[in-house]
Amino acid sequence: MLIAYVPRAGALVSEVVAADANIPAGAVWLDLIAPEAFEDRTIERALGIEIPTREEMREIEASSRLYAERGARYMTLSVLCGAQTDTPEVTPVTFILTDAVLVTVRYSEPKAFPLLADRLRRACPDPLSAETLLAELLDTIIDRVADVLEMCGDGIDRLSRRTFEPQAKGSDANQIYRAILTQLGRKERLTSYARESLSSLTRLLAFLGADIVEGHTLSPKGRDAVKSMMRDVTGLSDYAVFLVTKLQFLLDATIGMVSLEQNNIIKIFAVLSVVLMPPTLIASIYGMNFQHMPELAETYGYPLALCAMVVSGILPYLFFKWRRWL
Repeated sequence: MLIAYVPRAGALVSEVVAADANIPAGAVWLDLIAPEAFEDRTIERALGIEIPTREEMREIEASSRLYAERGARYMTLSVLCGAQTDTPEVTPVTFILTDAVLVTVRYSEPKAFPLLADRLRRACPDPLSAETLLAELLDTIIDRVADVLEMCGDGIDRLSRRTFEPQAKGSDANQIYRAILTQLGRKERLTSYARESLSSLTRLLAFLGADIVEGHTLSPKGRDAVKSMMRDVTGLSDYAVFLVTKLQFLLDATIGMVSLEQNNIIKIFAVLSVVLMPPTLIASIYGMNFQHMPELAETYGYPLALCAMVVSGILPYLFFKWRRWL
């Protein structure tokens, strides 16, 4: 699908470009969403640029993601999508900046795109240039990454309290720690995706803020915007590293708690084996079938043996309680 955005009367109006239609006059943003071949050709004819394929967008080399060609800057960014779902992902989005038009190519629905479109639909700067539009879009993407990291930070704090708070009697510790480990895994995946997106943003902003790229340079206002976004990205990257450190600590602590629970179970079996050892020894002695065993002839030999077995089992148990091993 090809959506053209045209500034009109202080608002950014969107129009879906049909298969046999031309690009509307005055369009400053052309948004290609899972484009068909004819939509690529429409833009290529109108602007004289090439639209990268999905396979080309997936390449990870810097030279394949950030380059200038035919007077346009091609910038492919890894954008975080589906952060509030169970299946977040990082997807490539290509920005093609020309003198008059910004072209975006994507095969997913990052939330930053509809957010910016809705905001500019209500009110947009006049005049709105492609450079300003790109800065607004990148700033919205950075804001979304910041929101995701804040959400991860709050979730990690809740997991921290849940990990170290005393467990209620009768609660299933295994189920609790299994749930905590699952949540830690999800937070780690989301945080790593955010770090990947921030790393991609750092490279893109450095390329965008370069002095001259194929004879083109940013306006002073655009340079200031890039510097401001670079500072934001640097701060968010540091915060993401901090979250990763907290996640690693919580993971180690949770695994330690699981080990303690396992040790408690093993301790119970060890105590049982020690408690039952003396009664078993007594039973083994008096279970031997020798002809001359004086105790067997005693009238109260059997109950005395039982009492000895009980006492020999109670004494180790009391000793363990006294030493606070139980």
